[in-house]
Amino acid sequence: MTLCRLFLGGLAAVAMLAAPAWAEPPPTPGQSPPDVPELQGTLSLSLGNAIEMGLENNLDVQVERFAPFIASEAKGIAWGAYDPEFFGNVDYADIETPNSFTLDQQTTSVNTTVGGGTGLRGALPLLGSTYNFEFTSDRGETNSTIQSLSPDYTSGWNLSFSQPLLRNLIWSEPWTRVHTTRILSEASLEEFRARVMDATQRIADGYWNLIAAHDQVRVAEKSRETAAALLDQTQTQYEVGVVSKVEVVEAEAGVAAREFDLIVAENRFRNAQDVLIDLVLGPYLAADSTLEIEPTDRPEDFVKYEIDPKLAVERAFANRPELAVANKEIERNAVELKFAKNQRLPRVDATLSYGNQGLGGKQNPDLINPATGLPVPPGTIPPTGYTDSFDNPADQLTAGVLISIPLPNTAARSRVSQVELELRRAMTRKRRLEQSIVLEARKAVRDLKSAQEGIEAAERRTAASGEQLRAERIRLEYGESTPFDVLLRDRDFVEAESQQIVAFQAYRTSATALDRAQGTILRNHNIAIDPVRDLR
Repeated sequence: MTLCRLFLGGLAAVAMLAAPAWAEPPPTPGQSPPDVPELQGTLSLSLGNAIEMGLENNLDVQVERFAPFIASEAKGIAWGAYDPEFFGNVDYADIETPNSFTLDQQTTSVNTTVGGGTGLRGALPLLGSTYNFEFTSDRGETNSTIQSLSPDYTSGWNLSFSQPLLRNLIWSEPWTRVHTTRILSEASLEEFRARVMDATQRIADGYWNLIAAHDQVRVAEKSRETAAALLDQTQTQYEVGVVSKVEVVEAEAGVAAREFDLIVAENRFRNAQDVLIDLVLGPYLAADSTLEIEPTDRPEDFVKYEIDPKLAVERAFANRPELAVANKEIERNAVELKFAKNQRLPRVDATLSYGNQGLGGKQNPDLINPATGLPVPPGTIPPTGYTDSFDNPADQLTAGVLISIPLPNTAARSRVSQVELELRRAMTRKRRLEQSIVLEARKAVRDLKSAQEGIEAAERRTAASGEQLRAERIRLEYGESTPFDVLLRDRDFVEAESQQIVAFQAYRTSATALDRAQGTILRNHNIAIDPVRDLR
């Protein structure tokens, strides 16, 4: 079932009746609805089409569509903690310091350095390892008489690696956030599924309520016609002197009472129309809309069937999204507990660093031979350039262990206790939810059985009341009854028909409620959640 195709088909049906009403495209989420002209005409809809159009247009569903996508972006944010970071720096330093070295003949040392570095650093998933690769290069000048090169060039690289052995091993904060955001994203999709189920139930209930309201109008109109015919008959009898003026007044009162009932029924029907239009067409309902939805399905088309409460509960436990959300909350708290327990451990990190550094440059013009105290002749030290600093690297290797033990680690211990309590609370909430689902499923099964039995009883009452009304009218024709007695029989017949209408409505709404309680309402209406949740 393609939602978009059926939705566009519904729009086309309305457009044939009121093309100006659909001149504007439907609003996209996050935007204000456009100014939509008056909706006019009649739109014939089956229950399936009404649900599909409602899920396409209903503003409540449109609001809920954002939640899974927002939660999904949170997963990307969590994984962003493992993105490699490129960094770099450029430094300039001009430092003068009093000289305290007897071998250096300068009273003030002047050192000028220009250089910088660049590299990558980051963390690895799962193990919590961190790495840092950096390349550095500097050019320095000095007036020192004991430093052989000025300017000198230094360049090198270094790769360092740190591996947690206890705290932050696997259950580090970034890795925990990756897990929890994934769980919350899955829970958000289940919550959206629950909201779609609720919307589907509301649309179905609105559909059957509209049919019931329309049938009540039909019954009220027929009752008014009966009362009007009775009034005409009574007036004719009064004119020929068969009945008194009192009976004419009784007949007139009967007509007025049924006109009042019709006014009330028509108002309820219009209200039911607005409710269903709002559920189906969402933002398109305007203050001056005159569109009427004409349901094509009938509540009388039903098949009586038996429902096992045990089977209904089993289906609910297997399909209810609320239980899936509760399980996700337990899973999230379990992950948080693993992280909290890990944070109680001492910090023991193994570190390893390897790199090399090279040197190049030109002979210092201020260089003094410390043995003779005389300047070193120019050219004594062969000059080298910047690139030569890569040709004579010196290896550098370091390794170590970092140990840190917080005493008495109060925060971490209290956090473990807190998360344990939250986990127990989540499990208790799930058990309470299971209990409420059992109650809801049992009630839905009883309501459906009661509605099916109510239909049979209402049909029998309607048949009997109709026969009583027919007999009373025959008695009136032979002068054995009064208009008042006929109106009473008519009132009983109207109540019986109304009761039958309510019985069919109760059956349909009870069946929908059972589908919702079992979590099968989307499957039974052939609704796939992925097309529904796509942003429009």
